[in-house]
Amino acid sequence: MRHGKHGARSTKQAIAIGLSKARRAGVRLKPPRKGQTSRRTRRSAQRAYAAGRSRRRRKPSARRSRATLRALKREPRRTVSSKALARQAHQSAKRRKAA
Repeated sequence: MRHGKHGARSTKQAIAIGLSKARRAGVRLKPPRKGQTSRRTRRSAQRAYAAGRSRRRRKPSARRSRATLRALKREPRRTVSSKALARQAHQSAKRRKAA
C-alpha cells in the first residue's frame, strides 16, 4: 500500500491488506483472538498466518493477481496517505482503553 502503486476503498481496508501481506510473508503476527473481530476476519487471518508459516510455496494465480491489482488501481490514493493512516490510528486508539 505504501509503495504508492494503488489505493484502497478505505483506510481500514488498506491496513487489512497490509496485515494479510505481512502474515503471508512469514511475519509472526498472530490472528486476532475470539471476540475481537468477526469470525470471517479471524478465519482469513488464520489462513494467511498458516500460509506464511508453511514451507510449501504455491505460485500465485497470475489472472487473480492481475484482477486484484487492476481493481485496487481504480481506488483512490488519498485513503492510503500518511495523513489518512494517522487519522485511522488515532481513531482506533481512542476506542481502546488507556491501558
